[in-house]
Amino acid sequence: MTKIPFTILLLFLLLQPSLANQRNQKNREPGIENSQALAALFKALAAAKSGSRVEPVRIMHFGDSHIAADILTARIREHFQAEYGNGGTGFIVPRNPMSTRRRGVLSGATDGWVIDGIGGRTEPDRIYGPAGIALATTGPGERAWLEAVSDHFEVYFVREPGGGKVNITLDGANALEEPVVLNARETKVDYISIDVPLGLHRVEVRTLSGGKVRLLGIVAENISPGVSYDVFGINGARANRLLSWNQPAFVEALQARNPDLIILSYGTNEVADGDWTSLSYELLLGNILRRLHAAIPSASILVWAPPDRADLPLFGRMDALVAAERTAARENNAAFWSAYNAMGGAGSMKDWVGRGLAQPDRVHLTGAGYARLAEMFYSDFQRTLQSSNQ
Repeated sequence: MTKIPFTILLLFLLLQPSLANQRNQKNREPGIENSQALAALFKALAAAKSGSRVEPVRIMHFGDSHIAADILTARIREHFQAEYGNGGTGFIVPRNPMSTRRRGVLSGATDGWVIDGIGGRTEPDRIYGPAGIALATTGPGERAWLEAVSDHFEVYFVREPGGGKVNITLDGANALEEPVVLNARETKVDYISIDVPLGLHRVEVRTLSGGKVRLLGIVAENISPGVSYDVFGINGARANRLLSWNQPAFVEALQARNPDLIILSYGTNEVADGDWTSLSYELLLGNILRRLHAAIPSASILVWAPPDRADLPLFGRMDALVAAERTAARENNAAFWSAYNAMGGAGSMKDWVGRGLAQPDRVHLTGAGYARLAEMFYSDFQRTLQSSNQ
C-alpha cells in the first residue's frame, strides 16, 4: 500500500471545509424559492418606489438570536430603505436587552420596569404583543421613551382589570388631552396614534399611579412611501414560541401593524433538541404558516432557514431541517430562502470561522459574517424580484 506523506494528508484535511464550501456554493439554487408567494410584497414595493403608496411597506422579521441583535437585520433594513425609501424606525421595545443600539434611534426605560417574556418571567395570560416581550410595572413615576425621526408614533399597551394610568408626552409636552386609563373590565391589546410634522421627536410614557401597566412597544414611522422593518428576535427562541403566546392578542397586534411581509427565521435551537424530528417540525411550521395567513391574508410570508451549526455532532440534522422548512413553505404558500445553503451547506460553518465570518462558538456569525449573509440575501431577493418583472 502506498503511503501518503503526512504533510500532504494534513493539507488535504485542512482544505476540506473550503472545498466543500466551494462545491455547495456552486450547486446551491440562486434566488428565493417559491417566489410567487411574494407577489403581494413585490406589488407593494413597486408602489413605494413609484411614490403611489402613501404608507410604508411593513416587514416583520421573527426569529432567534441571529435576528434578536438587529445586526443582520440592520443591514437588510438599510438595503430596503436605500432602494425604496425610509419608512421609519418601526416597532421598538424600549430597553430591549437583546438588541444593539440602532443608528439614529434612542430608546430606554427607568429601572422600575421589568421585562416579561424572557428570563423566566411570564404573564399568566401570555400577552406580549408581536415582540414576544413587554415592559411591566406597578409603580408611579416610571418612564419609557423612544426618540427617532418620524411623523407618526404608536404606543401599544394592555388594558386590563387593575390597570394603572399613564401620561404620554411628545417632546416634553402632553401629547393627549388627558391621561390614558388602562383599567378595563376585559383584558385586551390597544394602541394610541400620534401624528406630528416630520422631524426628530421624543415620545415618552410615564406612569401616574399604582396599578399594572404593560407597555408592549412604541412604533415610529414615516407615513410616506418607503420600508419599515420590525425586528422580533428572542435569544434561544424556537418556532413553537409563536404558538405559546396569547393568540387572539397576538393576532390583534399583527392586524394593527398590517405587515406586507412576515419573515420567520428559526431552526438553530430546535435542531439540537433530543426529541426533534423533521416530520414534526414540518407539521409545526405548517401550522404556524396557516395561522399567519389566516390572521393577515394580504401578507406575503418567507421562511428563512438558519445558518450552519457546527458546535455539536448533528449527523445530518441541518440538511433535514432545511428540507422540512422548504417543504412547509412550499405547501403553505410561503417563499423560502436558506442561509445554510447560502453559506455553503454542510461543513460551511467551519469555513466561515476560519475566514473570520463566524464566532468560535460555531453557532453565531461575526458582524462581518452577518453583513455578508445580508448581502447574499438581498442580492438573491433583488434577482428574484427582477425575474418576476420579466
